[in-house]
Amino acid sequence: MKPNAHLIAIPITSVGVHGGFRSNSWYKHRLGIFRNHTLKSLANQSDKNFLLWLWFRPEEKDNPITAEWLKAVEDVGLKYVASFNGLLYVDDKFLSYGLKTKLRNLGQMLWDGWIYKEWKSPRELWKYTWENKNQTLPQRLSLALGELKEAIGTDFEWVYLTRIDSDDMFHREAAACIQVVQPGWKKALVFDKGYIYNVMTGQVAEWNPPTNPPFHTIIFPARTFFDPQAHREYYGSFTSHEDIRKVFECEVLDVGKYMVSFHGKHISTAWHSDVLRKAKHVMQYGKADPFRGEEIPAKGYCYTTSGRNISTRWQSHLRREKNVMIGKEFEQEKDREKILAEFGLG
Repeated sequence: MKPNAHLIAIPITSVGVHGGFRSNSWYKHRLGIFRNHTLKSLANQSDKNFLLWLWFRPEEKDNPITAEWLKAVEDVGLKYVASFNGLLYVDDKFLSYGLKTKLRNLGQMLWDGWIYKEWKSPRELWKYTWENKNQTLPQRLSLALGELKEAIGTDFEWVYLTRIDSDDMFHREAAACIQVVQPGWKKALVFDKGYIYNVMTGQVAEWNPPTNPPFHTIIFPARTFFDPQAHREYYGSFTSHEDIRKVFECEVLDVGKYMVSFHGKHISTAWHSDVLRKAKHVMQYGKADPFRGEEIPAKGYCYTTSGRNISTRWQSHLRREKNVMIGKEFEQEKDREKILAEFGLG
């Protein structure tokens, strides 16, 4: 029996509203970021003993752009499995799925259609307004795990499941840091501080999130991992990357081993109008100014619409100022080049 399997899961579509798909222009834009940044960082790993597990919606099977995603991975020689079963854990945007959430989702789809000039049909708008993805998670997970078992087998003692977004990056030693940690029941590995990279301007800075960033590894006993019901139960009350320290026994790994990217088309950025964002903020929190200082860890809020998730915006949409989670900025070109080289962007 092999000691463990290391899977790096990348949710490509299916995250959030719109059914997890903004538009073909968004999909193509995301591919460029993935190919030129995320994929380069993964191909640059000092230890490549891992398998990429790419998550798509079923609808992407027949989208010709999907073939470009898969070819990009094949071109760098990394092993992968593609699942077309949507998101394979709970989506926190659907935890409370009442009328308010449905109206918000509809408004966001209409707004993004205006921004990207790619409109969904009335049928799609209706479907994605009323669809609660979490209800179908058990069936989707069962299908995906069955396909994964066929692809890689189950002859493992432990499975290390690492998560990274399709527009972010890992330091060249990230996989090695993860794989040397001894496994354990309900054990998870988290990274703390990292970097942020402004793709559009070339700026690089320290990234200091007040909550756990979306870079974590959950260690499963293999028998638990490949059993759909046991797999879901193992997550317990986990609904977001911010919950991981509450649910699992976490070991904090080295700092500076991940990099988030700012490229202007983030899923976490719901509204592009300052007036609307201010109005929403006032309704939710009773004031228009962003939370600051000691309030940030308490509220977990920083320039997002959810009130929970960490935004990767370089500047606030509310006050057009530097995001408070951005620390020291690396002004010297040689310093930026040295950091970027460690992420495969040399």
